[in-house]
Amino acid sequence: MKAFYLPAGVLALILACSLWAGRFLEMRTEHWTALLAGVSQAAEAEDWSGAAGALRRAYEDWDRDQTFLHTILEHDALDEAEQLFAAAMAACRQEDGEEALIQIAQLTVCLEQIAETQGISIRNIF
Repeated sequence: MKAFYLPAGVLALILACSLWAGRFLEMRTEHWTALLAGVSQAAEAEDWSGAAGALRRAYEDWDRDQTFLHTILEHDALDEAEQLFAAAMAACRQEDGEEALIQIAQLTVCLEQIAETQGISIRNIF
């Protein structure tokens, strides 16, 4: 019976860490999408300095979590988000409202999909 406790404890620890990482990523994604909503509002109002500043703050916030994210996520998903951040920043610099809104929307969807891949759902299990 003692041989059962160690593997069961390790599995419980792995499950707890996985649940925590999924919840952490979900909370961070909600935060990033809220920041991006502010960028969209500024872009719609053609406040380009405000949009660029809000986007820069969103990117800096995103960048702070990169070390951890690289340990739990596929790098392709993170690379895609990085490219979308860069495209959104370029659109803001060019003051291209339509393109900025498209890139921000794509970035929001990308971040939500990243969080979804770490959530507990039947789709992720199978």
